[in-house]
Amino acid sequence: MRTLLLGCLISAGWAQITFDKVEHDFGELVEGPPAVHTFTFRNTGDKPVKLTSVKASCGCTTPSWTQEEVPPGGQGTVQASYDTKGRPGAFVKTITVQHSASETPIVLTIKGTVKPNPNAQPEKYSEVDGLLGWATRRQTFGTVKSNETPSVTFEVKNIGQQPVELIELVEAKPMFQATFSPKTLAPGQEGKVIIKLDGKAARAAGWKHQSGFYEILRIRTTDLGGPEKQLVVNGSFEIVYSPEELARAPKAVFPVTEFDGGEVLEGQTVEYRFKVRNEGKSDLVIESVKASCGCTAVEPTEKVLKPGQETEILARFDSRGRTGLQHKTITVETNDPLNSRVILHLKANVISAGGFGLGNYAPTN
Repeated sequence: MRTLLLGCLISAGWAQITFDKVEHDFGELVEGPPAVHTFTFRNTGDKPVKLTSVKASCGCTTPSWTQEEVPPGGQGTVQASYDTKGRPGAFVKTITVQHSASETPIVLTIKGTVKPNPNAQPEKYSEVDGLLGWATRRQTFGTVKSNETPSVTFEVKNIGQQPVELIELVEAKPMFQATFSPKTLAPGQEGKVIIKLDGKAARAAGWKHQSGFYEILRIRTTDLGGPEKQLVVNGSFEIVYSPEELARAPKAVFPVTEFDGGEVLEGQTVEYRFKVRNEGKSDLVIESVKASCGCTAVEPTEKVLKPGQETEILARFDSRGRTGLQHKTITVETNDPLNSRVILHLKANVISAGGFGLGNYAPTN
């Protein structure tokens, strides 16, 4: 039986790639010129490998990469270019690389600290929309807890020749509140838009524990150059549970989270019934079950478990058209406050059947 290696060494069939390193620290940089680093990888398998998708975590990072197939023993590159202009401070950015050797991506990381250029003349209100100039229209809250009410501030300036009134948020969700200081900006006047996020209201609206949020907020104004302005806020959300809530909460217990079907003939179906039991004090709700790809079918027999009740999640992998080491995952999300997301693993080493064995099932539990 072969071993599936995760990380920089990803294998599918007999193809595999290895990066020299997956993280680069630029150290200190001076604002202005882009920070560029080239990651090098080698095809350490005996089949050609091709990078199928390379995506940066944000628009400030631009990737370029080897477009053609890399033969066994050959080398390829992924270049990351970070735009330092107007971005002083520490940064950590990622590039997600998908390739033909595996369905599991490789994540490359660049980081460093941008020092302001002492000779640069900053344009503070460079994001212009109508008669208003904004220092930025994107802010992050970071991690917001359900018992907190943090706020972020957007700096704005009236760059026109007429007063502009900031009126209200348009169709705002109940967890967001806006304060305008001042409410009316005279020509040339600077002001602030303060956005407050109510964690309690976010929880009441159904925001989940350890989930991310990305919201576009619209502000109605009297700007003749465009009355509606958009601001973007993002972050992550965490629920703070009281001792009483935890004492009566559901508890999802998975006795087994990984099944290795061993060697199977191509065309056989590998399946396993993962058990989940509610060992808590209230109903356990299986909110979602998502497979890593379409070749893995899963279905919970019950979605609401009473305390002490148990059910099964059937994971099935059809190996037709696939050979080599296979690793499929199933992500299960529940309302267990301390274990809301569990990843199940289904593995097998598929041997070419040469036309035999199609339609059979591999051993299961």
